[in-house]
Amino acid sequence: MKTIIKLIGALSLISSASIMAAEGNYETIAMGDGVFSTIDTANGSLMMGNVSGTAVITNGAGLFKTDMTNEWTCLIQATDQDGVKVIQANCTAYFPELKSSLFTELKRKTGNIGSENDGGDGLVQLTGGTGQLEGISGTCEYSIQYIGVTKSVTKQVCSYSN
Repeated sequence: MKTIIKLIGALSLISSASIMAAEGNYETIAMGDGVFSTIDTANGSLMMGNVSGTAVITNGAGLFKTDMTNEWTCLIQATDQDGVKVIQANCTAYFPELKSSLFTELKRKTGNIGSENDGGDGLVQLTGGTGQLEGISGTCEYSIQYIGVTKSVTKQVCSYSN
């Protein structure tokens, strides 16, 4: 009986260490290139596009280590609602080192999209993933700056748990 209790205690410690290792913070910088199309609608305008690029973790630990890279792609929708630009994106980032993908949703109501020297700030929701990132959740604050009409640089500061 004592052996079973010790075994359960040891497994609990191992399990707790695994859970704690899957929580943390990281910062990343991403560079992307996109293609956008815009149409006028009864309620304003609608812009949609595909943006893809690469990113590097500039500060991280745990699952997301400093200098880890990923390749990402996003489908973006921007609507003009009563003079306010509402920008939403769904993205997938593949981390070769983890052999896993991360799924995210981005939202912002500041700045513009696809305009040279424009940008804005928003919020990212980590909504899950594959492999080691399955079940991950969290949030990131992000800031995007457009270098040209199609090229952008994005900084993110994130907190996550798994």
